[in-house]
Amino acid sequence: MINAEKIIEIISSTGVVKDMSKFDPKKSFSDNGIDSLDSFTVFLAVEEQLGVKFSDEESVKIKSAAEMVDLLNSR
Repeated sequence: MINAEKIIEIISSTGVVKDMSKFDPKKSFSDNGIDSLDSFTVFLAVEEQLGVKFSDEESVKIKSAAEMVDLLNSR
């Protein structure tokens, strides 16, 4: 089971969020300061570190770290 802390750890490792202390997994990536290019970086890092693959449809649908956790745990 994947938890939000693991996804936050991966996001932190990418360096796309300047202040992780303010990161809220329930807020959208955009509201957390992650633009579309940075979100691509996040998705690639999650795929690589967790050995998962997101479809194009899933990548467009997922808007937050919490949604990512829910999707990964629903598989």
